[in-house]
Amino acid sequence: MKLLAEEKENGSYIITVLVGRKGYNSLWTSPPKDKQCFDLDYIKNRYPIINTKERAKRFSSLYRNLWIKVSEIQLDLMRHCIGLNYKKKPYRNYFCTSPDDKDWNELVDKGLATKSEEEPNNGCIYFWLSRQGVEYTLGKSISVKVYSEL
Repeated sequence: MKLLAEEKENGSYIITVLVGRKGYNSLWTSPPKDKQCFDLDYIKNRYPIINTKERAKRFSSLYRNLWIKVSEIQLDLMRHCIGLNYKKKPYRNYFCTSPDDKDWNELVDKGLATKSEEEPNNGCIYFWLSRQGVEYTLGKSISVKVYSEL
């Protein structure tokens, strides 16, 4: 599943849900940008393809990502963290840098990454992308299994 948002002149949004090769559109006049979870019945009325609690949960997770803004540098760091600058598929999930790294600490604050609790080793600690961070980077939902294999 993948979500896309297109802003209209009047401030409303067309939010498209892509499942496989099919897309489903819905006009949101004032989408809640802080919504954490949507009720299955509410979403099913907008997008009939979202007909299970699991899909509603995935929708909610991807919906949150629509409103998170990261810089191009941060997005490049996220891609590097999961190995997308070397391969087409993510194959790892770690990044070693200074504990005070501004970009990585902002990603932690946005819920897209987690920070090691360990003491710095040679001045470096590890950061990892959260599942939400990996989904943000890839632009689509991933399973718990795929995330745990990174």
